Amino acid sequence: MATEIHKTASGWMLDPAVVGVAIDSRQVKPGYVFVAIPGLMADGHGFIEDAVDRGAVAVVGERHIMNVSVPYVKVPSSRRAAAELAALLYDYPSLELTTIGITGTNGKTSVVYWLAALIRAAGSRCGMVSSVANDNGRTIHESVLTTPESPDLQRQLREMVQTGVSYGVIEVSSHGLAQHRVDEVALDLAVLTNITREHLDFHGTMDNYIDTKASLFDRMKTTSFGAVINADDYFSQRILERVKGSVVTYGIKKGDVLAEIVAQTPWSSKVRFRHPGFDITAPLNHPGTYNVYNAAAAVAAAFSLGFDMRLIEAAIPHLPEVPGRMQVFQVPSRPTVIVDYAHTPDGLIQSLKTVRRMTSGKIWLVFGARGGRDRGKRPEMGEVAARLSDRVVLTSDSPNDEAPHEIAQAILEGIRAVDASKLALIELSREAAIQWAVSRADQNDCVLVTGRGPELFQYFYGRRVRLEDAKVAQEALGLSERPKGADGIGIR
Repeated sequence: MATEIHKTASGWMLDPAVVGVAIDSRQVKPGYVFVAIPGLMADGHGFIEDAVDRGAVAVVGERHIMNVSVPYVKVPSSRRAAAELAALLYDYPSLELTTIGITGTNGKTSVVYWLAALIRAAGSRCGMVSSVANDNGRTIHESVLTTPESPDLQRQLREMVQTGVSYGVIEVSSHGLAQHRVDEVALDLAVLTNITREHLDFHGTMDNYIDTKASLFDRMKTTSFGAVINADDYFSQRILERVKGSVVTYGIKKGDVLAEIVAQTPWSSKVRFRHPGFDITAPLNHPGTYNVYNAAAAVAAAFSLGFDMRLIEAAIPHLPEVPGRMQVFQVPSRPTVIVDYAHTPDGLIQSLKTVRRMTSGKIWLVFGARGGRDRGKRPEMGEVAARLSDRVVLTSDSPNDEAPHEIAQAILEGIRAVDASKLALIELSREAAIQWAVSRADQNDCVLVTGRGPELFQYFYGRRVRLEDAKVAQEALGLSERPKGADGIGIR
C-alpha cells in the first residue's frame, strides 16, 4: 500500500509511516521522505532512485518526474517544502523554546556565543546553533554550515527541547534565509549586528542582500520580545522599517543601549552599558571596538529577554573566547600570531585596526579570498591589506572551483593600487605561507592570519583537505599544546 502524502491549503498531510525527511539521498533511511532540491553543483532530482533504494517512502520535488516507484509530489519550491515537512515531523520545536535568531555580516558568531553565555550565567539552560559549533544542551558537535539545512535545524531544536533547554540561539546566515532553512522557525527575538558588503555572488546586489537579512524580522512570534538592532549601522533604518514589534537599539554613538568605552587597552575594554532600565559597567576581556559592539548586542538581547541585569553585569568579564575570532598565540622571543575569521573588507579593517593597537612592530597579514564568492570584494580587500598592514603574504583561502592564482591576482590588483611594495610573498600553500611569515617576523611583530578562523578544511575542486589555521600557527611557534578552543567549542 502506497504511503499517503499530499499538500493541502492548510498544510501537509502525512502517513504515520513517515518518520523523517532528508534533502541528501545518502541520509535517507527507511520511512523517510526525500526532498529533491536543484543545487548549484548537482540536482537532487537525479538521486531519486538512490533515495528510494535506501528506503524513501515518498519523494517531493520541483521537476515533472515520471515513473517514480513511490508517491511523488511536485511543489513550487523544494526548499520551502523541506522546511515545512521538517517542522511538521519534529512537531514545531521552536514553539517550545524561547528562540533567538541572530543575523548580520560580521559578529554573528560572537554574539551567539556571548548571549548563550549570559543566559546560562543568569540561570537558564541554553542551546546554540552557530558556524563553529552546535550545542543541544547535552552534546556539542562541530558545525558544517553556519545555518544548518532545515531538516538538521529542526532536529537540533527538537533535541534542545528533549534535553530540557529553555532557550535556543541560532546564527542565521543570508544563505540560510534565502534558501528557506529557517522557514517554520518562529522567533521570540531577532538581532541584527551590522550589514556590509558580502555574498554578492549569491545575492546579486546590496539591495537583495539587505532585503534577505531583513526577512529574519518577518519570522517573529506574535508574542515576541521584539528586535535588537545596531543603531550605528548605516543600513539599520531599512531594517527598522521591517520590524512590526518592539525594538531595542544599541550602539556606541547612539541607541537605547549605549556602550561607553570607559577605558581601553590593546587586549580589553572597560565598558559602561546604559539604558533607562539599567546602568552597568564591566570589563570586557576581548580586544577591539567591534567586540564592544558584539557585547552590546548580547547585553541588549539579554535585557530584551527580561534577565536580571546585575547577573548580566557579573557575567560580562567571563564571556568566553570564540574559536577563530582574534585567537592569540604568544611565545617568548617570537612574534605574536593571531588567527581571525575576518573575510570581508569591513571585517579586515576592524581586525587590522585592533591588531595595530596591540603591536609595537610590523603587522604581517596572511590572507586570501574564498573561491566561488563575491569577486568584487577581492581588490577591495587587497587595498585594505596594503593600507593597514606592513607586509602582505597572499595565499589561498578555500579556492573551491577557482584557480588559486587567479584569486590571488584579483587581490593583487588592489594591493598594487595602494602600495605594491607591501607585498612580501605570494605562496598559495596556506600552511607554507603561515610558516614563512612566522619565520620572518620579529619578536615585536604580529602575524595576522585571516579568512578561515576555526574552519577545519580547505576545498579544492570538490576535494577536501584538512587544515586548521590555529594548529599551523601553533606548530610554527613551536607550541606543543593544542590551541584553546580547537577542540572546544562549548561554553557551558
